[in-house]
Amino acid sequence: MAYKVGYIGFGGMISGYHYAAVTTDETLPFEPTAVFDIDPERRADAEKRGLLAFDNPEDFFAHGGYDLVVVGTANNYHCEMACRAMEAGFNVMTEKPAARNAAEVEKMIAVSEKTGRLFTVHQNRRWDGDFLMIRQALEDGVIGKPFMIESRIHSKNGNGDMYGWRGMEDHGGGMLLDWGVHMLDQLLFMVGEPVKTVSAVVRPLWSEEVDDYAKVILTFESGLVAQMEVSTYNPIPLPRWIVYGDRGAMTMQEMGDRAVHVRRMTGDSSAVEKAKAFEDFRVVLRDQSRHRIDGFEEFDTDKTPGGDWHSLYRNLAGVLAGTEELIVKPRQVLNCMKVIDAAFCSSREGVTVRL
Repeated sequence: MAYKVGYIGFGGMISGYHYAAVTTDETLPFEPTAVFDIDPERRADAEKRGLLAFDNPEDFFAHGGYDLVVVGTANNYHCEMACRAMEAGFNVMTEKPAARNAAEVEKMIAVSEKTGRLFTVHQNRRWDGDFLMIRQALEDGVIGKPFMIESRIHSKNGNGDMYGWRGMEDHGGGMLLDWGVHMLDQLLFMVGEPVKTVSAVVRPLWSEEVDDYAKVILTFESGLVAQMEVSTYNPIPLPRWIVYGDRGAMTMQEMGDRAVHVRRMTGDSSAVEKAKAFEDFRVVLRDQSRHRIDGFEEFDTDKTPGGDWHSLYRNLAGVLAGTEELIVKPRQVLNCMKVIDAAFCSSREGVTVRL
C-alpha cells in the first residue's frame, strides 16, 4: 500500500528532499499526489513532475485523499497550515522548526488531540551519523558518566548565512530556529531528562534582521551540562562534538567523520593525605582526599552509523500502518521549543531562565 502525500509549499526542502526521498527509495511506501503553493514557478515545477498543483488551500484540501500532508512553508505559516490540514482530516508532518514558539506548538498539539490526526515534525537529524556515533559511545559507557556535552556547528567561510525568508524576522528566520532546533533536539533526545535552566546569547553578527549566532547552555536535572553553539562565520572552527566524562573524553572534529576519538583513563588512584591549613595564627594539618590519574589510552571507536534520513519516513510508514510507535513525538517537540523560547528570553533579558 502506498500512502498518498500532499505538500503545502514546494520550495527547496520539499522539492529537493521530501519529494526525492519518497520517489527514489523503493522501500518507502509513499506516493506524492498534489501541491499547494502560491508561487507560480513552484506550481509549474510540481506539474512537470506529474503532481496536481493548487494556488489556494481550499482547493488543495477539497481535493483530499491524503494520508499525509507535509508542510514546508516559511516558519510563520507552519502552525496555521498544519492546524488547517488536521482540521480537514489529514495527518501532518511539518518541516522544522515545528513553529515559531511553544505557544504555536501547543496549539498544534491541541488540534491533533481534538481531531485524532497524527502530528509530527521532520527532525531528520536524529539520524545523522555523527550524532548516532556520539550517542552510541555514551550508551556504551566509553567515557563513564558524562558531565559536559558540547555540540557546535561552525561555518568556516560564512556560507551558512541567513538568506531569503530565513533572514526575515517576520517569517520566523534566524539561526537558532534553523540549525539550532536540530542541535537542541539532538541533545534533548540523547540526554533524555528534563532541562532545569537555560542561559543563552542569541544575536546578529552579519544578518540585518535575525540571529546568525547562538550559544545556549543547558543544565539538566542530573547536573549534566550541555552547550550548543552555532554560527555562520568561524575561520577556525571548534570540533563538532566534545564530551567529557568521569573516565575520559571524546571528540569528533567534523560532521562527516567516520569515528569518535576517545582519550580514556587506564588507571587512577585515590588517597587521603595531610594538607596544611591555617587556624588562629597557627599551622594545622587536615585530612584531604586527592585523586590522581595514572595513565590514558587513545583510540577511535569502530562504531559506524546505523541510520539515515529515510529512517524517519520508514518510522512514519510504520506508524500509519499501526506497527510502530512514533519516534519524533509532539511533546518532545514542545519541550525543545520551550528551551528555544527560554534561550531567546535569556539573551534578551540577560538572565538564566529556570524551566
